[in-house]
This record gives sequence, C-alpha cells and structure tokens, in this order.
Amino acid sequence: MKLLSLTRRVAAPLALALTFLGAQAVEPTQANRKYANYYYAYPYPENPLPQLTAAPKGYEPFHIEHYGRHGSRWHIGSWVYRQPIDLLRPAERNGKLTPRGVELMKQLRKTEKQSRGRSGELTPLGARQHRGIAERMTRNFPEVFKGDANVDAKSTVVIRCVLSMENELRALQAFNPDLNITSDASGATMFYMNNENDSITNAKVSSEAAKKALKEYKKDYPSDYSFIDLIISDPQFAKDSIKIPELRSALLRVTNNSQSLEEPTPTWDLFSEDALKEDAMRGDASWFISYGNSDLTEGAAPLRQRYLLYNMIESADTSIMSEKPSANLRFGHDVVVVPLVTLMDLDGYGRKVNDLNELDSFWHLYDLTPMATNVQMVFYRPKGRKYTADDVLVKVLFNEKEVTLPAKKFNGPYYKWSDVRKAYLDRIGDTGLPPVQKDY
Repeated sequence: MKLLSLTRRVAAPLALALTFLGAQAVEPTQANRKYANYYYAYPYPENPLPQLTAAPKGYEPFHIEHYGRHGSRWHIGSWVYRQPIDLLRPAERNGKLTPRGVELMKQLRKTEKQSRGRSGELTPLGARQHRGIAERMTRNFPEVFKGDANVDAKSTVVIRCVLSMENELRALQAFNPDLNITSDASGATMFYMNNENDSITNAKVSSEAAKKALKEYKKDYPSDYSFIDLIISDPQFAKDSIKIPELRSALLRVTNNSQSLEEPTPTWDLFSEDALKEDAMRGDASWFISYGNSDLTEGAAPLRQRYLLYNMIESADTSIMSEKPSANLRFGHDVVVVPLVTLMDLDGYGRKVNDLNELDSFWHLYDLTPMATNVQMVFYRPKGRKYTADDVLVKVLFNEKEVTLPAKKFNGPYYKWSDVRKAYLDRIGDTGLPPVQKDY
C-alpha cells in the first residue's frame, strides 16, 4: 500500500482545528475541481484558450464533424442529494455533530431543496458552456458558417443533450441568421449516438483478467476516511452508528458536481487534495478498463463507438463533394466521448496499456471528459480552384485544442483526409465486428 503524503496527514487535524475556531469552508483549488474527473466543469473560457495554427497557405475550412458531451448538469437521481443527509441524521439526532457538521447539514439541505425536480437536467452553467463553444467555433471557422451553410444537429433523446444542442444552435443562429439549420433527437439514431447495448464488447470488457487487474490496482489507493473527524465529535459513535464508507461516497458525489451549480455546495474543506487525487485515479482506472485500449479487454472497449466513427466518416465524405459549407453536430454523453477519443487515437489516447500503473502519465478523466467536452473534425479545401477528395485536409480539436492523429502529418496539425480516413476504416474494419447497423 502506498504511503500517505505529509499533506494528507496534517490536513485533517488542521481543518478540524479551523472548524472549532469558526472558520468557513474553503473555496476549491483548481486541483480540487479537476479531481472531480467527469464532473469537472468545462475549463474554458475561464482558463486561457488554446492557440490554433493557421491553415496551410491556399486552404480554407469548409466543413466540421462534431460530437460533444452535454454541459454541466444536476445529478441523475434525487436520491444523490438526500443520501448524505439521511446518513448523517443519527449523529444530528444524538447531538454528535461538530460545528462543521451542523453547517454541513444546512448546506446539504439547501442544495437538496434546490435540486428537487431537476434530476439530470442541464444547469445554467451547462447552457453557457455550449453557447460559448459555438461562439468560439464561429470565430475560429467563420467560413464554415457563412451564407446559407447547412448545419445538421442531432442529439440523444436525453433532455440535457437536447438543450445543449439547442443552446449551441441559438448561438450559431445569432452569428448568422441565414444558416440552414435542422435538428433532431430520435431513437432512430441512438445506435450510433449512444451505443451501449453491444454484447460482444461488453463481454470482453467484463473479462476476469480486467476485473482482477482493476481490483489489484485499487488496493494501492485505499479511501481516506479522516473527514469523519471534521463533522462528528464522538469517534466511537461514528464507528458504531455511521456508515462511513457510504457517507464518504455520498459527500463526494455532491461535492464533485457542485461546481456545475449556480450555488456550489462548499464542502471541499472535508477532503485533502491527496485524497481527491487518489479517488480520481481509481476512477481513471475503472474508465480505462471500460473504454481504453488494453489486452486486458482484447482491445474491444473503444470499438463500442465504431458505429459513431463510421457515421462521421460517411457524413464527411458526403459533405466534401458539396460546394456549400456545412457542419454536422452531435450531442451526447461522456460514455461515448471517451471511447470515441480512444478509437480515434487523439493525442495518443489510443495507446495500448496493460499495466494500470502507467495511466497516471496520460489518462485523466478531467482531460478526457469534463462537462461539455467536444471533438471537432475540421475539414479544409483549396481556395478558388477545383479539388478532389485527395486534396482535402483535416485537423481535429479535442476540447478546442489541436491534437495529433494516427496518420502521417501533412503540415503541423493538418493531415490529408484520405490518410486519416484509411487509418480509421482499417481500425474499425478489421475487427470482425460490423462497422454499420445491419438490416434485418
């Protein structure tokens, strides 16, 4: 078992002393926010935006293929906000809460009341995130959204995704009222918009080898329960009457997602950065087994999104032959974005890893899928002359940052579409799995 750092060992006693002095809960650090993993709120425009590389001379953007996760949301299930309150009630009834524990109950009850009827819904921050992404898309690639350009948008049937789509479309329409925009959210497209029912890949992801590796990895990162001393005054009562592991998980769920709310639940002072980081590492490993590239799962996990990648390729091929600029936008979920990024091998996320201890060098959910995470494939063609599909270039922005692709570079972050297309079709075509939905 790895040794706890000095930071963790002194954090709990110091925080406990502060609570008895009447200090208020601290604001989260940037690390606190990031270690929330897939609850991490989209980092832009609060942080400096990535710098983009100018197009090669004589080329201009004309088309975008996109998939984006919904923006910041409320938790899914009203029970999430009730659970920590219920778990702390025995201490409250018996007068065993510290001053910080009493304040915590007030905070939790306030958030629970605000959450009623909003299970899984987009928050105002989530709406702003998507409007901002669309506004920057028009600033970065105005040629794609000029005149009566075609914009086709699709969402999963989940309301937070639909509203994320609508907020982006509103921003695009504000940029150019002449855009020809269509949108849809239908069960007919769910097989590629949110493919979860894949018996072949699901079975491989659940292999005994994968389960064993994950179990062994998590042994090195046990949960830290020192938070309980900050909120309950009687250690023996806490041990006998409080379900401490359940309470820890319940508080972290509320804490991690609170950055997505207009009024965050200020409970970050209960957990040290070390404890939050180790929680994040356990989550990273679990998600890698489910969606990363490994022999532990026979490389099958990323192939969950072969239908989506094939749809993006097919849509791009169709749009390339049109003179009119266009964009195909898709709005869905984190469980789609992560395997898609792995399958596309963006910035090396598709590398094969069999030792989970290697993950901390590159695989972090706060980078892979913060709220509103997005992939933009931007296509370029020669200006002012006839061209063929072989002349088309592509670059990919992942969370608005230029990334590398599994093909030979043409110029900086730009690649020949024909090379990238072949690389992706080879990857999803040599698996023995159908690349497209079959007719029955």
